Amino acid sequence: MAYGNQFKSSPISDITTADDDSLYPLGSTYVESADNVVAANSTHEGDRLWVYVKGGASGITANSVVARAAGTSPFTGDDGAATSTTAEVIGIANYAIATDKYGWVIRRGCAEADCLSVTQGVDIVAAASGEVNDVASPDDTARFLLGTALDTAATALGTVYLTLP
Repeated sequence: MAYGNQFKSSPISDITTADDDSLYPLGSTYVESADNVVAANSTHEGDRLWVYVKGGASGITANSVVARAAGTSPFTGDDGAATSTTAEVIGIANYAIATDKYGWVIRRGCAEADCLSVTQGVDIVAAASGEVNDVASPDDTARFLLGTALDTAATALGTVYLTLP
């Protein structure tokens, strides 16, 4: 049964595992306070905005960019691709969400992401297989910008700060 837009007071563990059934309407948001963000990961800071999504036909891999699945609701997603624009990206998954399962993804704030190659302080865009990568060209910024890399990582997990609208 869906809770609607009335959210119970939720500990961090409620937003860190996938749900078999929809507990909230797709697109619902949850603001995690900076205190809870730091308690979950001491290298992160600031508030974090989460959005409730459904796993698309391919499902969502942990720590991947999540982009809207073609021909579905705006909040049904699969792993993003190098062509995923800012408008198509929903956020970054903190954990795996299988096909037709539900969960929360990080839309704004600190997140851990699979990185193709990122440099601390450089703007990031989606890359192949749901990874993030440094912006290759200033022309990419307007359509593809997801945020900024907070550390340097190559083919590894890295910390990013998402600035999605």
